[in-house]
Amino acid sequence: MIKRVIAVAAFVVAGFVAPVSASAQEISPEHLALAKKYVQMTDTAAVYQRTILATAQESVDYLVQQNPEIGESIVIAAREIATGYLKGENHLHDSYARVYASHYSAEELTEIVAFYESEVGQKILKSNIEINKSLQISAGLLESNLSKEFVAKVRSNLKDKGFDL
Repeated sequence: MIKRVIAVAAFVVAGFVAPVSASAQEISPEHLALAKKYVQMTDTAAVYQRTILATAQESVDYLVQQNPEIGESIVIAAREIATGYLKGENHLHDSYARVYASHYSAEELTEIVAFYESEVGQKILKSNIEINKSLQISAGLLESNLSKEFVAKVRSNLKDKGFDL
C-alpha cells in the first residue's frame, strides 16, 4: 500500500514539474522582465524581502558563531550580499518571476502591470498589507473554530455508530 502511495505521489509530482520546466525554457527575456516587474510591484507582503533578510540573518548568526573575531566584517559582507539580492540580482528573484511568467503570457503581464500602475491598482497595492493581516486573523479564527467543530462532529458521528469517545 505504501509503495502504491509513493508511486502515485511521484507520478503527480512529475506531472507538475515537467510542464513547469518545459514552459520555463520558453520564457523570453522580455517576458521574464515583465514578470520581474510584476513581482516587484506586488510583493506588498514583502515575502521576497523577508526571505532574503531571514536568510541573511541566519547566515550572519552561523558565521559569527564560528568566527566571532570578525563579526562586524561578516555583518557588513552580509548586508552587501542582501542588498544585491533585494535589487533582484539573483536566482531567487528570477525563480519568483518565472512562476508568474509560466502562468501568464507576456501580453497578459503587460496588462497586469499596466493595471497595477493605474490609480486603482496602486490603491490595491497599498491596502493589501492591511487586508492580508485581517485575512490572516480571520483564517486563524476560522481554523481554531473549525478544528473544535470538526472534532465534535467526528465524536458525534462515532457516538451514533456505537463508539464512546
